[in-house]
Amino acid sequence: MSVNIIRDTIELAVSVSAHSGVPVLFLANPGLAKSTIISNWALRNGYHLEMLIGSRFTQEEILGFQSRIENKITNETYLELLEPYWYRSIIQYEKQNVPSLLFIDELSTVQENVQGAMLQLVFDRTIGHGKKLPASTLIVSAANYKQNIPFIFNIMAPILNRFCIVNLRYEGIRIFLDEFLQDENSRLDDIQTYANIQITDETRSRLREGLKTMWITIFEQTVLDEQNSLDINNQVYNNIYENDTGYVYNFITGRTIYYLYRITLSFLSKGLSVSRHGQLMLNMVFGLVGLGTNSFNTTQQKLYLKKLETLWIKFYSAFETKQRGGAGFNPADARLNFGGKNVSDAINEWVLYREASIFEDNTDAALETLVHHISGVYGTENGQVENLALRIQEDSSALFEFTEDMQKIDYLISVLDTRNTGDTFLKTLRKIHDAYAAVRGDALNKVLEK
Repeated sequence: MSVNIIRDTIELAVSVSAHSGVPVLFLANPGLAKSTIISNWALRNGYHLEMLIGSRFTQEEILGFQSRIENKITNETYLELLEPYWYRSIIQYEKQNVPSLLFIDELSTVQENVQGAMLQLVFDRTIGHGKKLPASTLIVSAANYKQNIPFIFNIMAPILNRFCIVNLRYEGIRIFLDEFLQDENSRLDDIQTYANIQITDETRSRLREGLKTMWITIFEQTVLDEQNSLDINNQVYNNIYENDTGYVYNFITGRTIYYLYRITLSFLSKGLSVSRHGQLMLNMVFGLVGLGTNSFNTTQQKLYLKKLETLWIKFYSAFETKQRGGAGFNPADARLNFGGKNVSDAINEWVLYREASIFEDNTDAALETLVHHISGVYGTENGQVENLALRIQEDSSALFEFTEDMQKIDYLISVLDTRNTGDTFLKTLRKIHDAYAAVRGDALNKVLEK
């Protein structure tokens, strides 16, 4: 069986970019066959390919040459744009109804005086004199990680934020060797073909509301610098790219949130599933909003990424299951299972599950399962409160988990109270709240001390 992780990642990202209009930037080490894979994708999908190598082009070769023209009759002179060859080629193919893929490689080594021209091309889709690329033209970019280029080169954070960053990395040497030591023909085996599913206005509306709920859940339940919110007014992330020691992620902005909506629509339209494409999709999700906030330390970022992964996968799975089931959809097929999960993650999942407005008929059953799970963790009988109080005295991780769980329980109570849902469950949750009130006060003081 062939192994083509890099190939499949690139092909999925290019396909989603073509469908969604969200520009992608592949970050990778050299020698991973990016150009070959993109060229093969273009050939199979009916695209003409044009390639620009960032380090080899001048500003004029990107935006066009200014030429002074004299009108022999009036003796007036004016400037005319001589279009670069690659642009003329794209226009000629467009006249033949053939779309083009413009692949901009080595974006990280574009000379400083050329960067403005390259960015105008990528983001405004124009060359000189405002001449636009055809709407059918797909632009794909690639760059090397910072460690693999001279220190004088850089990609600024505001530039990165305009892309969906796709990291091309391996988790282990064996998988790397399996992909690149296989026969050449094996690289063309099992190439994924995608569906073209029409997305209804109802699904679009639910998708927007579900994403809104997902972000509210993440923002309201993430404790950072003693505030129950992430920092959405980010400062400039000057070191996203420069200090890379692993994956490069984007930070949250209005643009990246909107991009996430568009690529999620594309995932649904192409019939992608969590079971088959989960890691590939998460690569793009993290590449849009994976950094969270510039105030995170390493531990907080890991927690944020885990929370984002849990909620987005649950969120997407809801829509995936609904779309796959159609008229015969059975809500019981998507019943939540909280076994082995901490209280915080379990509450997050239930809130998203409920607010996605897909599983209305199964909400009460899921809530009953959730409250039973919470009661199992935070019982109020036989000295359980006292035992936990002793444990958090000695175990810092248990202390922080308890504090966060109690905040989530408060949040769940407020959700149920506001929506007049589940009186029996509210009584159980309030009993837990009251039973642990004294322990909570002591725990909060200890957290503040730390």
